Amino acid sequence: MRKGETYIAIDIGSHSIKSLVVSKTAEGYELLERSELRTRGIDGGDVKDAISLREVLNQVMEQMSETVNVGRSNIVVSSSCGKFILQELKKDLTVSEGERKPVDEATVENLKQSAVDSLGSNCQALHIYPKKYTIDRTKAVFNPIGMPANHLEVELAVVAFDRSTSSLLEFLQDVLPEDFDFASSTVLGAESVLTDTEKENGVCVVELGYSSTAVVIYSMGVPVRLETIPLGMKHVIKDISIVFSTSLEEAERLLVTHGSAVYGESSYVQQSIDFKGLDGRSAKSITKDDLAKVIHARLREILNKVKRFYREFCSTMPEFSPRGLPGGIVLIGGGAKVLRLLDLALDVFKSPVRVGTYNTSANVPIKDSDDVLDDPVYAPALGGFISLLESGSKMEQRIQRESNEGFFKRLVELFKNLW
Repeated sequence: MRKGETYIAIDIGSHSIKSLVVSKTAEGYELLERSELRTRGIDGGDVKDAISLREVLNQVMEQMSETVNVGRSNIVVSSSCGKFILQELKKDLTVSEGERKPVDEATVENLKQSAVDSLGSNCQALHIYPKKYTIDRTKAVFNPIGMPANHLEVELAVVAFDRSTSSLLEFLQDVLPEDFDFASSTVLGAESVLTDTEKENGVCVVELGYSSTAVVIYSMGVPVRLETIPLGMKHVIKDISIVFSTSLEEAERLLVTHGSAVYGESSYVQQSIDFKGLDGRSAKSITKDDLAKVIHARLREILNKVKRFYREFCSTMPEFSPRGLPGGIVLIGGGAKVLRLLDLALDVFKSPVRVGTYNTSANVPIKDSDDVLDDPVYAPALGGFISLLESGSKMEQRIQRESNEGFFKRLVELFKNLW
C-alpha cells in the first residue's frame, strides 16, 4: 500500500459532500465513519466562494481526523463538478530495431504515458483503460509484458478532467493533503455498482445528480461513451417551488418526503400534503398526486434525453441495436431514491432497469454498513474505496515483480561467478 490500510473517500457533488472512512481489520473491511454535508461555494461546476468551500472541506477533514490519522491514510477525492471527457487514444513505439525483445513493464507504462500526453496540458487524465495492445502490427493481446516484439501499439479509453472548465482541482490541491487521487464521480459510481459481466457485455449507468445527469456506457469491460445532460434534481425542485409558490428548501423537503415519479394512483389523490408558502408562514395544502405530476414531468424529460443518447449509441453497434444493451440501465445518485422512479424508467426505456448500489456488485464486503452500501448516493465514494484497493494491489504486485526480478538477476550473477 502507498500508506497505511485506512482508506478515505470524499465525493464532492454540487448538492452535498459525502465522505467515508474504511479500515482493514483482521476480519475484513469495516466502515469507521461516514458523513454527508451540504456543499457550499460551488456553482455551475466551478468554485465561486473559496472561503465557504474551504470551511466545509475543513469540517469534513476534522471529522475524519477524530477517527483516523489522515496523514497516514490513502485518500481519493471524486467530483461531478466541471467537465469530464472520454477520449480514445492510440500510440505506438519501436521496441527493437533488430532482434525482437521481450516487452517489460517500463515500456508499457511509457507507451501509455505517451498516449495520455497527447491530451494536452488542459486535460488531467483520471481513469486509463487499456482496450488492446498490438504486437508487430498483427497480434492483438491484452497484456504484452514478457512477449517478444519489435513494435508495440496500444489503444486506450481515457476519462479526463478539463481543467479549463473548473478550478476545483487546483483548489483541492491547495486545501487537501498533497498525496491524493482525483477521480470522476460518475466513473467511480459505475465501478462500485456494476459486475464484471455487466461491464463486459454492455451496460448503461445513469447518475441522477443535483445539477446534471451523467451517463456512462460500458462495453468489453471499459467505458465507451460518456455524456453529461445539463438537467438534474435541482430542476425538479425548482419546478415544485414555482408551481406551488414555495421556497426551494420547502420544495426539496416535499420531493424527499412525499415525492413520487408517477401519478394517477387513487391513494395519491386522497392524500393531502401540508407545506409553507414563500413567506415561510402561510399554510398551504396540495395532494400527493398534484406533487407527483410536477415531478413526473421533469423526470420524464430527463430520462427521455438519456434515452436519446442511449439509442444513438446502440444504433451504431449492430449487436446492440435490436434489443439494447444486455445489462440494461442502472440508476445511481440522489435522484435514484425518488419513489416509483423504476416504474417511470421502465416505461421510458422499455429495457431492464435497476437501482445500482454497492451491494448489487461483486466488490469486497464491508462490515456493519448496509445502510450505506444500499444507498445509491454513496456509490461514488464507495467506488473511491475500490479504486484505492486496486491501486494498492497493483503497487504490491509491482514490488513483488521487482523483488523477483532482482532475485533472479542475483542468481544469474552467482552462477556466472561460479564459472
